[in-house]
Amino acid sequence: MRARRRRVGLFMGLIDHYEHGIARGVVRCARGRPDWDLYGYGWMFQAMGSLERWDGDGIIARIESAQDADLLAARGIPVVDVAGAWMRPGFRQVSNDDAATGRLAGRHLAGVGRRAFAFCGVSRVGWSRARREAFRGSVGTARLSVFEQSLPWWEKLHRSEGFDRWLSGLSRPASLFACNDTVGLKAAAACRRLGLGVPADVAILGVDNEDILCELSVPPLSSIALDLERIGWEAAEALAAIMDGKTGRTVAVVPPREVVERESTRALTTGDGLVDQALAVIHGSPAPGLTVNEVLRSVPCSRRTLEKRFRAARGRSIHQEIVRGRVDAARRLLRDTTLTVDVIAGETGFGNPQRFYAAFRRIQGTTPGAYRKAHRA
Repeated sequence: MRARRRRVGLFMGLIDHYEHGIARGVVRCARGRPDWDLYGYGWMFQAMGSLERWDGDGIIARIESAQDADLLAARGIPVVDVAGAWMRPGFRQVSNDDAATGRLAGRHLAGVGRRAFAFCGVSRVGWSRARREAFRGSVGTARLSVFEQSLPWWEKLHRSEGFDRWLSGLSRPASLFACNDTVGLKAAAACRRLGLGVPADVAILGVDNEDILCELSVPPLSSIALDLERIGWEAAEALAAIMDGKTGRTVAVVPPREVVERESTRALTTGDGLVDQALAVIHGSPAPGLTVNEVLRSVPCSRRTLEKRFRAARGRSIHQEIVRGRVDAARRLLRDTTLTVDVIAGETGFGNPQRFYAAFRRIQGTTPGAYRKAHRA
């Protein structure tokens, strides 16, 4: 007897980078399931038509409104949500780890050396709220300056007096975490219009690493890359398990990949000429074993004076800045080579693996091995 084919729907418009990444993961997983027929919106899929009348077996959805959540719940078929904004009883969720995204943003922006932090987000949705609160905890401030509006407000924003007043009122220099690249692009445009330098006055970090948006920004926008294909793949696996009658976790999260740094957070100009000279030596040196004494030989002042001015400008010591540079180099080697962790420890000037592990975990919040595994997942 011929097995019944399964009709799987993608409830998303495929209009942006996020949805394209999810769809790639779903399609690649579906290749290994010859009994699946994919339906969706757009010329590349078989048409779903009206959701109320579509005769399907399961849906992978990006649910962005209470109305969509209620509509999907009313169908009574398995639903896996990939947005993490609107849950309903019976739904499964496979989405980005938004708390980990907020913590990663906090670690990166704390590394820029600012002491004032701000957040721009989307109001009344879970993923933005989770990023905001994890960011607040990561930078260790209860007085985080926050500006939030609906997603349509951000998408249509051209100019807002309220937003301009909020940006102008930030303590400067500030580090601003934008909940996604759309918000980051709008924040960078407003700063430019107001005469605020990016990153000199406001360093800005977005989320999604949507390359066209990031490169359109002036200056180009640093952004956190998400593991979208893995989210799509795991969502498809979760839906298959439900349709097979298997139980599983109601909520699963996929960690973000990494910060892709561009000019919007590359703040190596502090306004203090001596500190800027030291930064140029630290981040321009090809020598993995660079020491504080070697930095001091290139800067015409005493160690005590430079250490004091460096800490005032960057919020950390010269040695801590050097270690951060070594960890950045180690991240690239973990990502792009097959060198062992022990070899990378030596290549980046840590001297021994134990010292490397401790520094990497302190700065990145994970081990070198876990970082490499997540990047290659």
